Amino acid sequence: MSRSAFRRTVWTVGALGVALATAISAVVPAVAATTPTPTPTVTVSPTPTVTPTPTPTPTPTPTPTPTPTPARLVAGTPTVTGTARFGATLTAKPGTWTPTPTFAYQWRVNGVAVAGATKATWVVTAAAVGKTVTVAVTGTRSGYASVTATSAATAKIAAATLTTIAPKLSGEPSMGATLTVTPGAWGPSPVTLAYQWLRGTAAIPGATKTTYVPVAADLGQKVSVRVTGTKPGYGAVAKTTTAVTIGRPYTSKPSPTITGTVAVGKTLTAVPGTWGPAPVTLSYQWYRGSAAIAGATARTYTLVKADGGQKVSVRTKGVKTGYTTITRKSVAVSVPRVLTVPTDVSFAGIATVGTKLTARPGTWGPTPVTLAYQWLRDGTSIVGATASTYTLVKADAAHKISVRVTGRKTGYTTVAKTSAAADVKFPFTASPTPVINGTPAAGRVLTLATGTWTPGPVTLKVQWRVDGNAVAGATAKSFTVPPWAAGRSITATVTGTKSGYLTVKRTATAKSVSWAIGDTLRPGTSMRPGVYLTSPNGRYRFGLLGDGNVVLSDGTTPLRTSRTTGTLSPMFALQEGGALALYDGEMKTVWTSGTAGRAVSALTLTDEGTLTLSEIDGLVAWDESRLAVFSDASAPAAGVPARNGWAYPLRPSATMTTYAGHSGDDFPAASGTAIYAMRGGKVTTREVWITSGCPAWAPNNTRQKDVIIETVIDGTVFKQTYSHLSSFSVTSGQIVKAGQKIGAVGSTGCSTGPHLHLALTVDGVRYALYPRDVLGVTRY
Repeated sequence: MSRSAFRRTVWTVGALGVALATAISAVVPAVAATTPTPTPTVTVSPTPTVTPTPTPTPTPTPTPTPTPTPARLVAGTPTVTGTARFGATLTAKPGTWTPTPTFAYQWRVNGVAVAGATKATWVVTAAAVGKTVTVAVTGTRSGYASVTATSAATAKIAAATLTTIAPKLSGEPSMGATLTVTPGAWGPSPVTLAYQWLRGTAAIPGATKTTYVPVAADLGQKVSVRVTGTKPGYGAVAKTTTAVTIGRPYTSKPSPTITGTVAVGKTLTAVPGTWGPAPVTLSYQWYRGSAAIAGATARTYTLVKADGGQKVSVRTKGVKTGYTTITRKSVAVSVPRVLTVPTDVSFAGIATVGTKLTARPGTWGPTPVTLAYQWLRDGTSIVGATASTYTLVKADAAHKISVRVTGRKTGYTTVAKTSAAADVKFPFTASPTPVINGTPAAGRVLTLATGTWTPGPVTLKVQWRVDGNAVAGATAKSFTVPPWAAGRSITATVTGTKSGYLTVKRTATAKSVSWAIGDTLRPGTSMRPGVYLTSPNGRYRFGLLGDGNVVLSDGTTPLRTSRTTGTLSPMFALQEGGALALYDGEMKTVWTSGTAGRAVSALTLTDEGTLTLSEIDGLVAWDESRLAVFSDASAPAAGVPARNGWAYPLRPSATMTTYAGHSGDDFPAASGTAIYAMRGGKVTTREVWITSGCPAWAPNNTRQKDVIIETVIDGTVFKQTYSHLSSFSVTSGQIVKAGQKIGAVGSTGCSTGPHLHLALTVDGVRYALYPRDVLGVTRY
């Protein structure tokens, strides 16, 4: 409203007040006419200016906020997992809810909430047996209305099953005897057990205890007992014992006893006693511990090793018609264990008067075992001879001496073992070693000096031996060395005998027979590798070398050969039929002189190096000119240290060793020692890791350095392999000559120390020849 308008309004109100006052004045005189009163003078005061009160701005009334309606959870479908059985654990699965809330659980049995069952799992109680179970799952979440969903009901809760074993009856099943039932273990405990004795299949009235005494009505009947177990939440279980037939009681049924020595190997006997009323049929069963011994069903039983340390008993079973079959058990006997004893005992020493003998008891066990000794003369104990040693006296002569060793150990059977007996003899006072006299060479006569044996007379027998083998008929004191003994060892044994004295053998020191068999080879004589003819002056040789070549040589330098190098296991012979022939290991002819059928008398080598095969009439059937002149580029040249056409691999000397299964010869030498080619040829060098065949005790931490030289000799391919080198002096593809340096000794590859290993392969065959074979010696 504007200020002017407001003013107009005020003044209008003032005018209204004047008019009102006038009206009031008009009314008052009317009243005075009744009661005359002087008319007062009315002074009209001017109407004051009224200051209007401003109208306040009204406070707007707020619009009330409406209460929101809560959102609703989308419930999942709860399920129950687990076995519907008493004692089992059931688990609630809430299902899938949207959004995910916090869950609360309430288990229900037949729809009734189970107090306190508010977790996700619940162990089924006995009260639930035969009823169904559900679970109510309530989901809550801020801003959402709580929702409860209930699972489908389970199957009816089954009762749990009691565990038990079959009950057993004990006691004699006879009238008047007490039978007792042992119910066995029932679980889970506690379980309430009830008993009912049965005659056949019928319950015996009042027989409901754990014991029962059979009466006359039970005679000949089968009696058993049924045990019933009950427990809340579990199904009742009934178990019935095996029935026993009730018989009459024996008047006498004694327990058996055992007689005999209780030791392994000894026989025990069961003594059953007298059963009555007679007759009663008895049978037996022997036991080791609680186990029946198979087949041990006689009155007697022989203890075996398995019984040692065990308890052995016997059970006697009595059988009689109409009577209860009864088994009685003996008191068990403890069988001592068996000592482990040696196969035999013996003694050391020669059984001659004055000699000390020492018992050899062997190994006894288990240790410790106490051993005692007793020396015996003809099986009778010698007084005081109880030590492990015994010195023979004159009284022992012409008697048999032995020793008995007795082993003792607590808990074990004492065992005695006696040695074999020895005849006691007097000793010779002198039994000298014989001596071989003469030159040990083919065709030469050796004699044997036997010395003087005392006390005489003494009978002496002689036996000559070659390489340890007796030579048939060679039993005289003299012996002509046969050509086949060349290169072998000869010895002789003298055996002295005298009644009442110990027979003694003495063997002479062996003599090595020369490889040379003289200058003449007779028909029917053979030569093995290394054996040779020699000229009277000793300069020239003719014979079979280890490499299979037949060679005429000046010393050890070949002049003429049969060109048969590489023949394996060779043998050379002058046949009775007149031919010189070389055979291989299969006795196939490799070379022949072509003189078969000629009446030859001898092959002779002269001081001039002439080799002549003569007939009996003096004609020459064959000579050395028929042999090829030795000419082999692979052989060592003049001046090269060599033997039989093969250069020495080490200089100036060496010794060769080998062993069974070894592929070649080993030459021990200092690392760095020069190595030389035995024959010339083409070289291959290699460095290889040895990946198999190396024994654990041999170091194998470097590549093995090898030099291989291949050459052809008389048509045969030879490969010489030099191994474990420290360095090479040649290269692959190089052609070397015999005696040329090819490397140095080392210990590379599978090796225990510095040495040269040298192997030969003949036409691809390993182990056929060794360096010692081609050189003809094991040291030079």
